[in-house]
Amino acid sequence: MIKHGFLERDIEPSQVHDTIKDLLKKENFTITSDDSGNMMWEIHAKKSSRERIIFGRVRDVDTVVSGSKGKFEVQLHAGIWGRDMAVPAIEGIATLGIATGVELHSGHEFEMRLWEQIVHKIDPSLKICNIDGLLFKNDQDLQTHMKTHQASPAMGMGMMGMGMMGIMGMGMMMPGMWI
Repeated sequence: MIKHGFLERDIEPSQVHDTIKDLLKKENFTITSDDSGNMMWEIHAKKSSRERIIFGRVRDVDTVVSGSKGKFEVQLHAGIWGRDMAVPAIEGIATLGIATGVELHSGHEFEMRLWEQIVHKIDPSLKICNIDGLLFKNDQDLQTHMKTHQASPAMGMGMMGMGMMGIMGMGMMMPGMWI
């Protein structure tokens, strides 16, 4: 899961919600739930087929946009991160781990690609870490952050190699970051 707050951006959270919805439709996801109210917009989308299950591809996306113009937060969860770990674990046993490994990689790649598109709609000047999705105002700050990944490979393994982003990754260590 990726979660980040945005301050002083000249965009309505409802516009971010609409952008996310359009992006998911372009990716051929079916919107199964689209709720809004009390300054919160939630989308749940699915893509299901036998091939997606066998080859361990992203099957669901959950997003939440909450707040108001000038101060809002975006949460994105794609594939199997967090609460969906039981499904790929069962598939992993059935396929000797192949589906689990593919789905973890596929989920992370899709999540990062979607996150980049969302962030660039909000503020195209922001820099994005392609490992954990954290946002930075300039290249120097991003490069400094990337050195922490190089210095601590365990963080990268926790997020990608072991599929534990929600437990060991930056998403849980720095909740509620604002930029």
